[in-house]
Amino acid sequence: MHQKNPFKKTFFDLKELVDGIQENLLCPATIEDTNHRLHAYSSHEDDTDSARIGTIISQRVPEKVINRLWKVGVIPKLMQSDSALRIPHIEDIGLRDRVAISIRKNNEILGYIWVVEGHTKLNDTQLDLLKDAAVAAMPLMDKLHQNRKRKEENYQDFLWQLLNGQHKTLQEIHDKFYDLNLKMPDSFSVLAFRFEQDISRKIEEQISYLITTSQKITNHFLVVMDEELILIASPHSSQLDDKAFDDFISFFISEMANRFSIHEIKGSAGASYNNFDKAQSSYQEAIKVLEMKERFPEELKNIHHFRKLGAFRYLDLIPKEQRVKHYEHPAIAKLEEYDSLHKSNLLKTLEVFIQQDSNMNDAAKKLFVHTNTLHYRIKRISEIGGIRLNNTHEKIGIYLDLKARKIDGK
Repeated sequence: MHQKNPFKKTFFDLKELVDGIQENLLCPATIEDTNHRLHAYSSHEDDTDSARIGTIISQRVPEKVINRLWKVGVIPKLMQSDSALRIPHIEDIGLRDRVAISIRKNNEILGYIWVVEGHTKLNDTQLDLLKDAAVAAMPLMDKLHQNRKRKEENYQDFLWQLLNGQHKTLQEIHDKFYDLNLKMPDSFSVLAFRFEQDISRKIEEQISYLITTSQKITNHFLVVMDEELILIASPHSSQLDDKAFDDFISFFISEMANRFSIHEIKGSAGASYNNFDKAQSSYQEAIKVLEMKERFPEELKNIHHFRKLGAFRYLDLIPKEQRVKHYEHPAIAKLEEYDSLHKSNLLKTLEVFIQQDSNMNDAAKKLFVHTNTLHYRIKRISEIGGIRLNNTHEKIGIYLDLKARKIDGK
């Protein structure tokens, strides 16, 4: 008698389905969404692997497991195939032999089913059953996916208004959070990313994937506006405050390039605040960092956080004062005139020297000259400009004047 296919029916929920997978394939199974958040899991024996235990405890696949699966090409293959994929064990991340399959709706991936194989490997008939289980999971995962999308759409307009200062009082903001059934975090920073192109729905899903799986920050809300991505986030409980944001921004930019071939993203973070009436302030600080990075790409290449901008926080206040009083350090004009007459570059040399904290070796490397050459140039700069280069205040003043020129487009 022909055995009836156990997955050719409607399941009440994912828990019922995952138990059905274990019962019919005799292997522990998990079902997760596209961002590797756990939605259902079956029981397992005491000797199961650490990757599965870690996933169940934290309700998501551990970051080190996800990163390795990307590195060895497993996740890209899963995303491209609608067939079951066999994954050999990877001992150092605690992953035993597995079989995985994507859950799809047309060309859109909604999640994955993972099965831990025992000593007896799944045969072709069982692999076909797993494919049927993925089809059975589709309507259940689609419902979860649609609900999440609706919730995001509901709060995006409110958050955009909040970041632009249209909700003024704390009470008004609290009431809106309550109406939208949103939880207000105890503290937060606004992170801003600028892309080279408008952010499509597909790119938004890739963004969501990286944010969710990185586990470096706790992202509370995500807002997309044209080519700008804004996150309202806190450091992950395992991370230090500002370092968590720096690490995440660097990770996000590099992995969007490595995994999804999206390049030239710039990222920043505003200061942390406890009250949401300061959301606009944190957002404006993050935007200020992006603007400064645009104007000073070399100097601020590795700076992401507003509080690390230092003197660059005040540069755009200087040019207005200069235009009114027509003042900058007189050494600049003297060196400019000398460079023009002698086709030299003493002014640039001075700028690099101060920028490298007066370190002869570092400045020489940056200028591609011998340290002896640089020593001679610095001596001439002091003589021609009448500068005391052992005076910190004078050096900082000249440096700010030179940087302020770029703000003014000189």
